[in-house]
Amino acid sequence: MRYDPDLDRNIFEESVEGEIYRIPARIGDKGRYEVTGVLSAGGFGVIYRGRDRRLFEKNVLIKAIRYNRRHLRVPNNRAVLRDVEQQRNRLKHELKMLVAGQDRGIGGIPTLLDIVTDLGLDLYGPHDDGQGRRHHYSFDDQWRDEPYLILSYVNGSPFSEALTFESFTRNRLGNVQQVIFQIGRIVAAFHRRGKLKSGADISFLYQDLKPANIIFTTEKRPVLIDFGSFAVRVDGRTQAAFSRVGTPGYQPPEFVDGTSTALLDERVDVFSMGMTVYHLVGGVAPMADGEGYSVVDPEVMRGVEAAWRQWIEKCIQRSPNDRFASLKTAIEAAKGLPR
Repeated sequence: MRYDPDLDRNIFEESVEGEIYRIPARIGDKGRYEVTGVLSAGGFGVIYRGRDRRLFEKNVLIKAIRYNRRHLRVPNNRAVLRDVEQQRNRLKHELKMLVAGQDRGIGGIPTLLDIVTDLGLDLYGPHDDGQGRRHHYSFDDQWRDEPYLILSYVNGSPFSEALTFESFTRNRLGNVQQVIFQIGRIVAAFHRRGKLKSGADISFLYQDLKPANIIFTTEKRPVLIDFGSFAVRVDGRTQAAFSRVGTPGYQPPEFVDGTSTALLDERVDVFSMGMTVYHLVGGVAPMADGEGYSVVDPEVMRGVEAAWRQWIEKCIQRSPNDRFASLKTAIEAAKGLPR
């Protein structure tokens, strides 16, 4: 933590994989929430650890937007305005998905505690233009009204980091099986069709299942942590907004082969679950080929126990028709996997 005289605020800074993340050391009304560290950083967001100073120093998580750093390198780049609008809409969407999860009584997900606005220093900067010159983003002072979600605390590390933890590796297959059971059931609960007031069916596709979005808690329990990637399905047809939000290496072929958005269904999450399990069991992240299709390393697959290899292969078939028909079916099949 350091004091910034220009802002007259104490600033929290931390480097994650070479990226610097900045946030006011205390945010919200009268600095209610104090930032203590970075839990994880993904494509669209950063999750900070924090404390609620008004409620007995209770631990919380603080979800912040992660903006496109490439756009921010160019001073007064109006592409930033579009990025701000898109990312703040995405955070609103994430808020709705958290509420939807709570309305459905889904366990194993964080609880939404509060929503606050404060300075957005990841947006404000300073930013480097790549030639050693530094500047701040200042369009419309939008950085002064940055939204943050305050979530219930989850104590642990992303599975992408936990792969080397002794608490994970000493029972690797058992821990991975719990990911299939617990995370699979969470996502399957979002797949379940509910009803809108209009009478239409509504359900959700997660789309971006990967180890970085799952926390391995100190109690060795997997918890889903990111909710900004959901697509909405109405009467069995996937809506265009927020669709195809995947990560190369984990995203299904349907995201790159021209499949109609409306036809995307829960088998996209079956595919991503298969790739997630491949990563956790094999210890190597899947990659994307030159066309963007997610692929596994055959050499790594040969080292995976036969029953697990067959389960993964069933999940990641190129054609959705050849995969498990649903996550519930995949979970049932995983009950017989050797531990």
